[in-house]
Amino acid sequence: MGQLMDHTSTMGQARMFSREWYNEYFRRADASPTHSRYCEQVYGRDLCQHGMMDTEEMAFLASLLRPCERVLEVGCSNGRITEYLQQHSGCSIQGLDYSDVAISQARERTRDNPALSFDCIDLSCDDIPGGPYDTILSIDTIYFMGDYGATLSKLNATLAPGGRIIVAAFQAKEADDPESILDPHRTRMGEVLNQLAFSYRHHDFTANIRNHWLKNYHLALALQPEFTREGNEFLFAARMAENGWFKGHGDAGTLVRYLYEVDRKSL
Repeated sequence: MGQLMDHTSTMGQARMFSREWYNEYFRRADASPTHSRYCEQVYGRDLCQHGMMDTEEMAFLASLLRPCERVLEVGCSNGRITEYLQQHSGCSIQGLDYSDVAISQARERTRDNPALSFDCIDLSCDDIPGGPYDTILSIDTIYFMGDYGATLSKLNATLAPGGRIIVAAFQAKEADDPESILDPHRTRMGEVLNQLAFSYRHHDFTANIRNHWLKNYHLALALQPEFTREGNEFLFAARMAENGWFKGHGDAGTLVRYLYEVDRKSL
């Protein structure tokens, strides 16, 4: 993730991934017809996405959730994927995100759904509200919470007996990294899970992520004139800042992504 931050800072996105940046992103994306079209073509459905999970992966994730269980979603954005997961699983979900704009959008849209609730929380420094939870979701968000081991321990402490953490995380191989870092048990996430003696299973989303960034790259370029006509060069620049880094790794075969189902570890 550090290399990605370095990359985006050289492309005029130095504040990328900050709370202020995400507030601007969701303020614009929620009202942009071009962004809606972009999401529909890249992800298969417009849910105002800013991430890597397409409709195939969302359906798989929903299949892992159980009716009536209590779920915590870390990094829920403006809650449209949260709604999808709740509707397709029958669980109740507490969504957390550090973008107050995204949380306001989620609350306004779902105010009549008692199975969904949303709070503006930064888990890199704030406590986890509520709990215990049967399942905690961290889909491409654990990078923002600091040390993987400390974060997993923090999440584990709020699980109910028999609970689990579902984490999706990408791993890129940089020049100084060993080839083994692309193995699911040797990624930085895999290494931490092993060091902390968590029991887990993994699912390989690598083919999806490589195809995802190719579509992202080419479609963003094709839609640039429309973003510009809307006055949303910000959204175009945001997409392209990520695209170059990820597409380069995808083309080189040095990018993987796994979904880990991590069993609760007794305290």
